[in-house]
Amino acid sequence: MEVFPVFTGEYLFDSCSPVQMLLTHETVTSVRHQHDFLELAYVVQGEGIHLAAEDKMQVVQGDLLVIPPGVSHVFQPQDLTGSEPLIILNCMLRPELCRIPGELSGQFSEEDMVPLLKLLELKQWFGYRENNVELSILLRRMQGIHNNGSAEDQQQLYPPLFELAKLILPAASVPFTQQPQINEDPLHDVILYMISNFSEKITLKEISRQIAMSSRQFQRLFKIKTGRSYIQMLQEIRMKYSCMLLMFTKLGIQAIALEVGIYDMKYFYRLFREYSGMTPACYRNRFLSHFLSAKEMMSSAEHCSR
Repeated sequence: MEVFPVFTGEYLFDSCSPVQMLLTHETVTSVRHQHDFLELAYVVQGEGIHLAAEDKMQVVQGDLLVIPPGVSHVFQPQDLTGSEPLIILNCMLRPELCRIPGELSGQFSEEDMVPLLKLLELKQWFGYRENNVELSILLRRMQGIHNNGSAEDQQQLYPPLFELAKLILPAASVPFTQQPQINEDPLHDVILYMISNFSEKITLKEISRQIAMSSRQFQRLFKIKTGRSYIQMLQEIRMKYSCMLLMFTKLGIQAIALEVGIYDMKYFYRLFREYSGMTPACYRNRFLSHFLSAKEMMSSAEHCSR
């Protein structure tokens, strides 16, 4: 079983804010990962697939997925070419949120605060489907407060958080209701398999057998649907994971190469330089020596110059 990179709050949260809010454009090769904090992922635009632990589901605009610490997940846009984006607003909650500031505890009843506290204790993912624009309004309000930046203003995030938790918590006890099944391309399963098993030796023959095609037919279809070859995409996935491991772990470069399934170090260095424009050591040093916002960190791995 793969162990996926852990995105840590130590690097992603601003010092003064109880939450971090980050807008991301998901790609076909987005990194499957886990966190050490609770994440609320809201689909702002587009449609696609969400894989959480071993559960796969269709998602559309207005869906909210609640991902507890330690649950690996990844989004994938429905469109494999990248022309129709899947945009996610990630609302990441500090574990310390359970310690409600003293000045706020007198303003709210225990009934107001309990849903948020229960949300922070959840161990299983769940989904909430927006009925109107209730989530959009709350999250926009939170974004406005978060972007203001001052420590005092960040305390104002608690009231909409209480409201949000109260709204979505009942959905934790019922199955997530998907939209009627979108006509899904079988290549989605192939790419999700690649994302989840990137460290293994996945042969072209093995992967084409998954969708009952000859290797030649598979290569042709893959190129037409994604704009790149199977090998190009597999190596891109491996390089994205390498970037994440350089940022979020202290693993040595050789250990990272082995972790992503590459045993020839010369080949690993060449691929990494082609993907990022620098050596792995320079990439890590750049990350350690420059203050990067959460957005800059994630973009650094997701959209390197190639």
